[in-house]
Amino acid sequence: MGIDASTKAIAFTIFYNRRPVHWGKVDIVGADIYEKIGDANAKMYALFKRYPVDYVAIEAAAFVNSPQVAIQLAYVYGSIVSVMVAMGCKVITVPAMTWQNFIGNAPFKKADKEALKAEFPGKSTSWYSTKGRAIRKQRTMDYFNKKWPLSLTDNDVGDSMGIAYYAYHSLTRR
Repeated sequence: MGIDASTKAIAFTIFYNRRPVHWGKVDIVGADIYEKIGDANAKMYALFKRYPVDYVAIEAAAFVNSPQVAIQLAYVYGSIVSVMVAMGCKVITVPAMTWQNFIGNAPFKKADKEALKAEFPGKSTSWYSTKGRAIRKQRTMDYFNKKWPLSLTDNDVGDSMGIAYYAYHSLTRR
């Protein structure tokens, strides 16, 4: 199973026999971070009861500038990982760049950034960063939609598929 988690949702993909067999996304809800932790915990247990797996790859938490957001991500990741460990799963973390490079979706190079600026002149640095991220997320979904007859439209699910695909093909022994 590959997991792409945030403080808002848990996206997952399960691979079996070299193919994705189950995928989806569950929202994490709550009035505050503590309610969200409880909701994430309950939903992970339900997910594992429905889809028992023995090997999980979760995307490594990304660096964020806000200490408060970093703390909240740590709480949610801790809750999710604790469920996996309690259920007897082997858990590994996979840096985003690792699985993205594996499927040929490397970060934008200087030429890519310049082409984006030429296509959309006069935007802010933040706008270009957000647009580049959206393009790369679409590339991930396109990669899997072309590889198999899928219709992925949620980029978090696409990312979970990338994580699972990388783990299945690179980290497990057959």
